[in-house]
Amino acid sequence: MKTVLILKGSPRKNGNSALLADEFARGAADAGHKVETVSLREKEIGDCLGCAACQKNGGKCVQNDDMTALCERMLEADVIAFASPVWFYTWPSIMKRFIDRTFAVEKRLQNKTFYLLGAGAARDERGMRIMIDCYRNYIGCFTGEGNGDGGCLFACNTRKPGEARGTEAFQKAYQLGKTIR
Repeated sequence: MKTVLILKGSPRKNGNSALLADEFARGAADAGHKVETVSLREKEIGDCLGCAACQKNGGKCVQNDDMTALCERMLEADVIAFASPVWFYTWPSIMKRFIDRTFAVEKRLQNKTFYLLGAGAARDERGMRIMIDCYRNYIGCFTGEGNGDGGCLFACNTRKPGEARGTEAFQKAYQLGKTIR
């Protein structure tokens, strides 16, 4: 059994990336894994201050907010999935703020498999290339041993909440979660 952490990075409560995350979670749970889903919109996460104090004191940020617990959850998880809308070809600010703050634990993340679940208005995955590149470059920062990319999945041509439901990507999200080993 793996521990799966799903980080929802949308300001919308029930947006399209959240639908994909929920299906991914359902597949992972059906495969026997322990699943935890966190909605970043419900957390207090300050901007990274760029002070690098976390790099000198064992990964502890000088800010006292919800990122401390989120970083611990990342360290404990075997699988980390980022569920995010694609806004102007990349992460929305709530997810980017979270990503910047993971600088505190980048050297300590080991033996993790990462996934990206995204949704956006682009007609096809070509419109998601920048997001895919950002995601792969981001997980490439984690220099710990045994880290890997589990894959990316997008619900394209989705703008209004709920449009991802019933799409091919929606169905694939369940299957992707179910294939976690």
